[in-house]
Amino acid sequence: MIYFSPMANDFPRDQVDDLLVACHRRCCICHRLCGVKMETDHIVAKSEGGTNAISNAIPVCFECHAEIHSYNIKHPRGRKFRATELQKHKEQWLDICRTKPEVLLNATRNSDVGPLQALIDELEFNIVICKHGTHADVGCMFLDDQFRGAVRQGAIATLIDDLKSAILEAYRAMGSANQAISAIYAFRPGIQEPKNIAASAVFQAGPKVAAARDALLRFLSSDA
Repeated sequence: MIYFSPMANDFPRDQVDDLLVACHRRCCICHRLCGVKMETDHIVAKSEGGTNAISNAIPVCFECHAEIHSYNIKHPRGRKFRATELQKHKEQWLDICRTKPEVLLNATRNSDVGPLQALIDELEFNIVICKHGTHADVGCMFLDDQFRGAVRQGAIATLIDDLKSAILEAYRAMGSANQAISAIYAFRPGIQEPKNIAASAVFQAGPKVAAARDALLRFLSSDA
C-alpha cells in the first residue's frame, strides 16, 4: 500500500509529536482515530505563504487530507475548506481533547483509507497487469472496484479538471482492455485471434494508468 507523501518533516519533529499526542492521533475534522493513517497538513498552504511553524499544522486523516486539497473550485456543488475554518477545527478539537477527554471513549476508529488513496492502490495493481500484458501473459482483468466506489462517493466529481481527466481516461482504456480480455474466453474459430487484440489494448492502457497514478500521488502529496 502506498501512503501520501508525509509532510510531517516540514514541521519541527518534536513539536509534531506533541501535537499528535494532544489530538490523540484523531483527525481534527472528522475525529476518527487514525493511528499511522494520519497527516500533519499546512492550514495555510506554503504556496499561499504558509509557514512550517507548528501553529500552521493540522493533524488530519488521509480521507480529510484528500478532501482539503482535491476540491475543484469550478465544481458547482460543495464548499472548499478555507484556512480560517481549518484553524477553528484544530482549536476546537484540541480543546475537546484537553477539557472533555471522555468524548474519546465514544469516538469511532477508522480502519479504511480514503477513496482517493484506495484508488492509488488499485492503480498500482493495474500497473502490474500492464507489465504482464504480452500475448502470452494477457488474461488478468483490470480492477475498477475502487474507481466505482470513488464515483459513488463523489470523490471524482470534485477533482481539478486535469486530474479528473487523467483518471477517467485511464479507466476508459482499462475498460476497453477488459472487454478485449473477456473476448479471449468467447473465442470462436474464424474470428481474429483475440489475444493479439487484448495484448494491444493492455499495452495502450499502460501509459494512461501510470499517468493517472502519478498525477494522484503528486496532487495528494502537494500542499496545493
